[in-house]
Amino acid sequence: MSDAANIDLVRRTYAAFSRGDLSELARCFAPDVEHIAPGKHALAGVLRGRDQVLARLSATKAACDDTLTVTLEEAFTNADGQVIAVDRSAASRNGKVLDERVAILFTIADGRVTRFSEFFANPSVLEDFWA
Repeated sequence: MSDAANIDLVRRTYAAFSRGDLSELARCFAPDVEHIAPGKHALAGVLRGRDQVLARLSATKAACDDTLTVTLEEAFTNADGQVIAVDRSAASRNGKVLDERVAILFTIADGRVTRFSEFFANPSVLEDFWA
C-alpha cells in the first residue's frame, strides 16, 4: 500500500474507535494484530489477536464510562512505511481526568494494521489515571 493509503487506514481506525464501531475496527485489523499498551495498570501489556485487541479497546472505553475521546492530530509515515499517529486522548473516571498527547506507531501489511504501540508523553499521568 502507498503511504497515503496507510495513513487513510489509520484515519479509518481512529474514526471507527471514536464511533465505537467494532465491526469496522475488525476490518482494519489483521487477524493476528498485536497491541502494546505501556504501563503497569490493568489495561497495560501486550495482546495478540483481533478478538483480544477489540475486547481491550471496548474495556478501555467502558472503564472510562464512555467518556474517552481520541482526537487524531497528525499522521505521517516513516521510512519503513509505518504510520506514526499523534492524538489527544481525554477521559474521566473515578474523579480523575486524563488529557494527554499520545503517539501510536502503526505497522501495516496487506491493507490491515498488524501492530500498534502506544507512547504517552507523560507515562506517570497514565499510571495515576488507571490506579
